[in-house]
Amino acid sequence: MKIIIVEDEFVQRRSLQVLLSKSGHEVVDAINGEEAWQCLQTDPIRLVITDWLMPVMNGLELIQRIRAANWSYYTYIIILTSKDAKSSIVTGLQSGADDYL
Repeated sequence: MKIIIVEDEFVQRRSLQVLLSKSGHEVVDAINGEEAWQCLQTDPIRLVITDWLMPVMNGLELIQRIRAANWSYYTYIIILTSKDAKSSIVTGLQSGADDYL
């Protein structure tokens, strides 16, 4: 499966990329939501793992753009963030994420 990791912190992005690649997935990475959005315009990636707090375009803005897109396929989205307050979890899932870690 092709997966895009959207994370501005290099070490976290690279760690997840190595783990998923070793599991047999094709991994694309982006340093912010805008870069990921540009990639998703030309490449129908079905799974997005995104951080919440990033420069340029944050994870919630990316999720909202993906959900507003009129693509012929469904894109699964996981928010992977350190924000662990119940209100943050609710906000993340209400924004359109499928899961929150």
